[in-house]
Amino acid sequence: MDKLIEFVGRHFVFDEQIYPELKGANEEKRLAFAVRHSALHFSKTAGKVAAVSEDVDHGGELDIETVKENIPKAIISTLKLAEIVGMKGDEIVNAIEKKYKNNIDE
Repeated sequence: MDKLIEFVGRHFVFDEQIYPELKGANEEKRLAFAVRHSALHFSKTAGKVAAVSEDVDHGGELDIETVKENIPKAIISTLKLAEIVGMKGDEIVNAIEKKYKNNIDE
């Protein structure tokens, strides 16, 4: 997972050339922008999957290709958030294990 986090960090960069709003921004503002922008991308991706699901609720067919197309996008957004806040793969795995171990034990 760390390799994926590093890959996403290298290929999805928040800089002034791509995002003019960052020109002259301090580190705190850059961090807030990066978290917000990543969350917006995640929401946009979730919305695409939700639209597919909503179409099915109204009698349409499940567009599984759109779902598949958006799974990597959702993972990229999540891994970018991890990279932004300095979270490592083992921290993510441990948090997931802890959450679901507690749910299973209850």
